[in-house]
Amino acid sequence: MESSGILIVEDERIIALDLRSKLGRLGYKVTGLAHSGAEAVKLALELRPDLVLMDIILDNGFDGIEAARRIREQMDVPIVFVSACNDIPTKERARQLGCSSFVSKPVDSRDLAERIREALSGVGACR
Repeated sequence: MESSGILIVEDERIIALDLRSKLGRLGYKVTGLAHSGAEAVKLALELRPDLVLMDIILDNGFDGIEAARRIREQMDVPIVFVSACNDIPTKERARQLGCSSFVSKPVDSRDLAERIREALSGVGACR
């Protein structure tokens, strides 16, 4: 299997490092780490990852759903939300973008692997 490049967007550094570690064990390459929505948009356009793992609640500006919207305006990349935010209004905002793939925190490696596989094959993620 060819290693896919993944951009992690997570404002809590310890969670970002944990995700990077889990992705490495699953055989994926992390192409970058962003800690804010603005940084996520900038890095996505620069790095052109195969997939973006996006937290919803981000510090310093706009949230992950807005970052996903801005990224999708400029490129076609699957986006999987990784968040503790599982309320219906938040999920509905994400679905309006075409996103249906969520991984709940705390992140289970098996669930993460399944959502990434689905997203990379064109099923379920924000496309």
